[in-house]
Amino acid sequence: MVINAIDPTQSGWLGFLLFYSTFSIALFGSLSLLGIAIRFWAKQETLPVRITLKAFRQSLLLTTLFVISLILFSQGWFRWWTMLLVLFIVGFVELMFVSNERTLEHKNYPNQT
Repeated sequence: MVINAIDPTQSGWLGFLLFYSTFSIALFGSLSLLGIAIRFWAKQETLPVRITLKAFRQSLLLTTLFVISLILFSQGWFRWWTMLLVLFIVGFVELMFVSNERTLEHKNYPNQT
């Protein structure tokens, strides 16, 4: 109801907050379920907990990317260089998580290369 009834560019801060929080929750849930389903289908030998955590993390990052893009667009600040900066920040965060995973795996199993 919030997504259909509230225009975030015309309403006050409460409508703005309700629209983007509802959109974020819906997008996060949808992307999480899609990511989990694809990973379960593709990687059947991996632990379900690891698949779920990775899907949640990447869903959160993609949701953040989409919501920031929409906020920048609604405020008139959406430019190619701002989007490039947002993509760089989100990519850097994902790279930190992937790097940390590999470091933890190497500490747990030091004899493997």
